[in-house]
Amino acid sequence: MYGFSIIWIILYHGIIKQPASLSKEFTVLTGFLKHGNCGVEIFLFLSGICLYYSMKKEFNIKNFYIKRLKRIGISFLLINGIWWFYSCIILRNDVLEFIENITFYSFWVEGYKLVWFVALIIPLYILYPLLFKYILCNNKINPLFCIIMMCIIIYIGCGIFKYFDSEYFKMIEIALTRIPVFLLGAYCGILVYENRIITTNIKLFSFIIVILGIGYFYIYPIGVTKVFRTTYLLLGPSIAIWICICLEIINSKKINALLSNWGGLSLELYLSHMILRNLFYKSSAFGNSAVANFHKYLVFVMLSAYIISKIVANIQEFLILKENYANKTKSNI
Repeated sequence: MYGFSIIWIILYHGIIKQPASLSKEFTVLTGFLKHGNCGVEIFLFLSGICLYYSMKKEFNIKNFYIKRLKRIGISFLLINGIWWFYSCIILRNDVLEFIENITFYSFWVEGYKLVWFVALIIPLYILYPLLFKYILCNNKINPLFCIIMMCIIIYIGCGIFKYFDSEYFKMIEIALTRIPVFLLGAYCGILVYENRIITTNIKLFSFIIVILGIGYFYIYPIGVTKVFRTTYLLLGPSIAIWICICLEIINSKKINALLSNWGGLSLELYLSHMILRNLFYKSSAFGNSAVANFHKYLVFVMLSAYIISKIVANIQEFLILKENYANKTKSNI
């Protein structure tokens, strides 16, 4: 599912830019691809589930933070750190801009959205152990009720925020309005961990949401943000459920292997393709032919992002293995 989400997001970023479009044979997919930002909801939903697994396996907050820091920090520094060092310091000799970008100040204060997802996911990871301990694993309360109330409070807070400072809210709403789907995933982590069966009623309910959602894709040409992305709150998880059902029915080892491969590199692919996308749009390769632009985007961005992601993932694995070996040697001494 991580693989499906990142591919959908990358395709979305290629189709929303004008002029860029699918060929006549595939124009029926345009509405679906132009709502690929819903892939972020799936990504955050899955993240909430996976974090629950991680904490249930070992409730050690220190180790939890170290693992998350390694997973995000190494890839972030190798991809965005190197890029900003080159573009900010080497090209423009602007150390302050480099610091603002690397600390996420440029997003939270100025609305620079290149790595907004990382700027959001890090605070969510920091706060997750509290959510796990006091909400999800608290036998004295109903976790579902608490999660629903938290989502309502967040949406109300977004409304108040937008009312008093609409310009600033517009700059960072891309992150704030995604928090509820992460919370929903955190609750569903309980159900998945306990191996609860997806009932027929849930399948039917999610199927109805998917059908209505796909219809919505073709009524509105692009994802709307006016209602705090509430349209995607249940749609993202519902699509995830039915993609899983379809993959189980198809049962193709090749498709599963492909999606697993891309899913394992999802963070690296996200970070690298955002930079490559901007480079492509500013290059001479981005011409007047809409169909050609999209095809060139697919070849350049997806291929290059995959190569970069594999390199970064290998470096990350090497660094972690080297550190583990050093720690093991030290403990034996």
